[in-house]
Amino acid sequence: MRERPPQEDRFPLGVQGSPARTAAAEPLGRRAANACYLLAVVAINFTLFRPSPVDILFVTALLLSISSRQIVTRNMFIFLTLIGVWVFSLYTSSISLVANPEVAYYLLKISFAVSIGVCSSLIAAHWDAADLRRFLQVFVLATSAAATLGIAGYILGIEELMWDGRAKGFLDDPNMYGAFLLPGILACMYMLSKGERRGLYGPALAWIAFGLIVSFSRAAIVSGLLWGGVYYVFLNRRNLARASLYAGLGVAALCLLVLLGVLFVDGLGERLAERSTIAKEYDLGHGGRYSRYALSIPFILDNPFSMGLLEWERFFEEPIHNIWVSSFLNYGWLAGIAFTLLLMFSVSISARNFRQTGNEALLAVTVAWVAVISCAFLHEAERWRHLWMFTGLVWGLNARNFMPAGQASREEFRAEVGRGHAPSGLVPSPARA
Repeated sequence: MRERPPQEDRFPLGVQGSPARTAAAEPLGRRAANACYLLAVVAINFTLFRPSPVDILFVTALLLSISSRQIVTRNMFIFLTLIGVWVFSLYTSSISLVANPEVAYYLLKISFAVSIGVCSSLIAAHWDAADLRRFLQVFVLATSAAATLGIAGYILGIEELMWDGRAKGFLDDPNMYGAFLLPGILACMYMLSKGERRGLYGPALAWIAFGLIVSFSRAAIVSGLLWGGVYYVFLNRRNLARASLYAGLGVAALCLLVLLGVLFVDGLGERLAERSTIAKEYDLGHGGRYSRYALSIPFILDNPFSMGLLEWERFFEEPIHNIWVSSFLNYGWLAGIAFTLLLMFSVSISARNFRQTGNEALLAVTVAWVAVISCAFLHEAERWRHLWMFTGLVWGLNARNFMPAGQASREEFRAEVGRGHAPSGLVPSPARA
């Protein structure tokens, strides 16, 4: 039987080509866009002034990508539409308040952050397994550098690298810093599961994890334990006994590292004890972090077109600290619905991509996004670059680019088997990365 040509789930902006390609066959602009993007991933640590060099690099990568035979898949079209609606609501809700310099500044910060998501989706649309592996390696480098800055700042007491006695590196605050480290931990786990340079990625994993601990970000640490544990169990699902042994050794090594820190770093033990609680004083009571979620409901119902940026602070001392609730409250029902659909479809697309390919690197990106978004439900995260970066990657990565030439997805194979035959070129189990 003749082999069916694979369906191309994309709309070309320029010359249409095959997903399978060599580096030499790639347009020069696209290779430049990839290089600029990966450089921006490393530079994402440096945010001491605005506009930051990382914002300039991401915008440059975005422009290079658009001008280099860019393709837009159906998923990306939906993503760009939802993001466009969210940003439109952001601006229409706050344009009347832009005379306030702080409102204008927030609009600028959020706009740059969202543009990173758009850039990531466009860049990743052309990636295959080798490109994604390279990104994960670069992200380990970026998070190792961030962890080094955070640990050095905490141990040496460098105020510029700390906030309220907690490590933050060059990022804005410890919670942003802690959430930024989570994908690096997951990337190390993926590399180790593939037997990649254990002497490099093992210590990097421990170092980044220690950097996470000295952030004292409860949300980031719990998210890391939860989703890191889930991903670890999945990676080692065929040999849980051996995995449990390695996990025990890893936990013991990390505990030893923390113990040494407690013994030799002043105040570490006290700070760990202080932060080892589900709720602090500012989380509880009327106007606390958790009660503000309930208190926001009447405001949301009374303001379908939003309150506008920073208007919440006229009634409460702290922001809402929840990106989903903030979308409804600060930017309006339209933004809230768009963000809800973004979350739902992100999960659906991720599950479909993994079901089609079985690629565990794709799964690492998904779990990284889930880990970061979990932190965003407890913080003011609209301006987190890494949040939008991984959201864009989830939507941009195309499963068809992760399957060898002539090989169909699992869904296509099952459909053919269900009709009683498996034509040439269709195999039951796609190769894993």
